Amino acid sequence: MGIGRLFDISVRAMATYQRAIDVASQNISNAGNTDYTRQRVVIATEQTQGGIGTGVKIQDVLRIRNDLLDSQIRKYKSSNSDANKRSELLSQIESVIAEPSDSGLSAYFNEFFNAWDQLTSNPNSTQLRTQIIEKASRLSERMDEVFDGFDSVESLLMQEASSKTVELNSYLKEINELNRKIYESEAAGIKASELKDDRDALIDKVSELANATVQINEKGAAVISIGGIHSADQNVYTEFEMKLVNGKLQLVSKNDPDAKAVLNSGELFAITDLYSNKISQYRTDLEKVAATFADKVNELHMTGYTLTSSGSTTGIPFFGELDGSGNVINTFTNGKLNINSAVLGDSSKIAASDTLNNDGNGNIANKIALLEGTKFSELNGQTILESYSSFLNNFGMEKTISDNKIESSELVLQQLDTQKSSYSGVSIDEEMTNIMKYQRSYEAAAKLIQVVDEMLQTIMDIM
Repeated sequence: MGIGRLFDISVRAMATYQRAIDVASQNISNAGNTDYTRQRVVIATEQTQGGIGTGVKIQDVLRIRNDLLDSQIRKYKSSNSDANKRSELLSQIESVIAEPSDSGLSAYFNEFFNAWDQLTSNPNSTQLRTQIIEKASRLSERMDEVFDGFDSVESLLMQEASSKTVELNSYLKEINELNRKIYESEAAGIKASELKDDRDALIDKVSELANATVQINEKGAAVISIGGIHSADQNVYTEFEMKLVNGKLQLVSKNDPDAKAVLNSGELFAITDLYSNKISQYRTDLEKVAATFADKVNELHMTGYTLTSSGSTTGIPFFGELDGSGNVINTFTNGKLNINSAVLGDSSKIAASDTLNNDGNGNIANKIALLEGTKFSELNGQTILESYSSFLNNFGMEKTISDNKIESSELVLQQLDTQKSSYSGVSIDEEMTNIMKYQRSYEAAAKLIQVVDEMLQTIMDIM
């Protein structure tokens, strides 16, 4: 082997191990970076020439990544984000409902029926009649507050849905740009490990917003699909918008409004599901309780007789008004129980007796008071308060399920993150060992150059 070749081998070895030291140093410097993927140098023998070795080279610098593990982490991140956002929003609805407490609807229902029970023993009492109007007004106001609260939460959901969609679009645009940069870099023979780390971090953020599938194509680009809609690759990305379709919030493509994403996890799923399904169901259930309550009170009240100076009358509803045909209208509108204006203006219009000219009995008042424990087919064989409790139980179960899902998904994520850290994370001890090994090899190559230099000097002296 010629002296010139020895020089080439030595220089190549020094360059190779210097590059290996650089990679190990890069790993150590990013040990605290959770988005960083550990890199590993693959050292191989340089191609021989005429059967004689020509030294060493870096064959590749690998990103130590487990695609299956990444897929599992994104799946559970999406599920965890869904549960966290759902729990957060349900907590806001919980504060609107305010149960159990003295300001909850159950307390106001009880106060209303208790007021009628008190009137039973003294049906001519102006004070007790005024108290009924007061309790009914407070119940109506509280009911209105709950439905206004539902409206406020829905408005918040609309705003947050739009904000999160803008966020999603920005991530998809960045992924599209990174796909192009990665392809251009690697086509030029330049490793794009850091760019891939940036892209993986963005994909994780996308998965927190919605259920996304990820595939790496033959050009090394991450192909993202969200809810079944192609969303990003190296050529294009999809811009989404949040639209109301038949009263339901849906994530749709701006370019193709008929392309609707089928969401099943992530923050956007929690937001759209609560808006489109849960809150509307809560509203429907509570409206059913309120409407049945108003109708049953009216049925009894209209058979009773009022207390007036001009004589007793019947047929007056307690809630709502009579139209020209004698039908009761507007008992419960826009989340509010409407007390009859005649009753509101004159407590003597309250019908407490079931006899003409009012002989002092409170039979109608007693029957209305007993509605509290009466079961109705309209409420699936439940009392008014039982039906309201079922509404609360359904809501509470939804909140409990979300909270439990947070706990379970976080536990799984911790385990997966531990696996990822052990697989893709940086071990300081391991990297320091590698640096020492590469340093020794570098020093050996440098020593070889010194030996070659001495040999060359000897030859020159002989000549």
